[in-house]
Amino acid sequence: MYELPKSVVPFAGRMNDVDSHEMMPAQRWVEEFGEAVRPWAELTMSRVGPPGGNSSNIPDYSGDIDEITPESVWMAKGAAAPASADMNRRCELMDVMGVSKSLMFPSGVGLGGSILHGTAKGTPRYNLFGDKTYDIAVDLIKANNDWAVNVARISDRFRPVTPIFGDTVDELISQAKSLIDRGIRAISISAARLPGGVSPAAPELDAFYAMLAEANVPMTFHTTGLESLLFRTNDWSKTEVFQGYKMGEEGSLDPWNLSVFHLAPQNFIATMITGRVFDRHPTLRVGVMEYTAHWVGPLAFMLDLWHDNNQSILPVVFADGSEGRRLPMRPSEYISRNVRVSPFDFEPVGTYIEKFGLEDVYCFASDYPHVEGGKRPVDKFAESLEPLGHDIMEKFFVTNGELMLPD
Repeated sequence: MYELPKSVVPFAGRMNDVDSHEMMPAQRWVEEFGEAVRPWAELTMSRVGPPGGNSSNIPDYSGDIDEITPESVWMAKGAAAPASADMNRRCELMDVMGVSKSLMFPSGVGLGGSILHGTAKGTPRYNLFGDKTYDIAVDLIKANNDWAVNVARISDRFRPVTPIFGDTVDELISQAKSLIDRGIRAISISAARLPGGVSPAAPELDAFYAMLAEANVPMTFHTTGLESLLFRTNDWSKTEVFQGYKMGEEGSLDPWNLSVFHLAPQNFIATMITGRVFDRHPTLRVGVMEYTAHWVGPLAFMLDLWHDNNQSILPVVFADGSEGRRLPMRPSEYISRNVRVSPFDFEPVGTYIEKFGLEDVYCFASDYPHVEGGKRPVDKFAESLEPLGHDIMEKFFVTNGELMLPD
């Protein structure tokens, strides 16, 4: 029988998991999410793909009945894995894992709606329902979020993360407020799109950020496969805070995606830091899940160079004639205070910490039951972190995730 590595045993029952998923088979979607998801369910069930993996189509699905064991919670994958569909079994799953609390991101319905919404008006590959694609996308997101509100009442230990989208800031605020008022404790937005149509550093978003900070609701980014949307606009710096610096007039684990898909959240986080968002909202919580973690150390190093050198020697004069000021903290300090990032199990997170510090930033994530979470990921993380000692391991498996899963 599988047992946790000895170095992780002290954290059993206290671990925080910042990235898990529901994974309902398509055969159950209409029953669970409502009639609005039928077009997406029927399309999914009509597709013949390879068995297993992350496929949501299980024609012979007989229910969430597989036994929850120390072996199955780390080895079973896909929509047939135990507690993937029956949320009343989720706490038992977490107990066997040794997990105290977890964020739970959507799969087929919520993720499908996010993909369709992000591409309905310009990417033929995902324009699957013609002129109805956008409306179906909105229906899927709404159905997912209504389901999440109901599921959140089962236990506060696992917290559904609801995607929100808006062409305006007011739409983002309205959606987030409605979900928070109904008990949702974490939301996600697209890292590759301008939030509400404006730069992440724009003052128009201050009311949105302030609402999340006051409610202790993390804003998260989770990969959707749409990260290339980042390059459709150059308006990330289109806000006054950046104008003084201008001296004249930007879902797959294939090698290409692995080399670039982190650019979307990296860009978003860098925009927030340099645009003083975390200065204005010191208690805002931001999580970056399933984008790899190799990038956050170099980003902090590069931004600290900018802060310590370039910011002091370049002329910084804004439109009203006022001079810019240095951030009161180094960018790496904002990252350590406000941002959490989850690595894949194949990443040498111990090496990252040795090179760049940021031991308060990296968090454990199982990605259960998605295949990319790996099998027995705790073992691989432990092997990388054991040379750094118990305290660093406790931060990774327990303490750091508390920012995403506050009491």
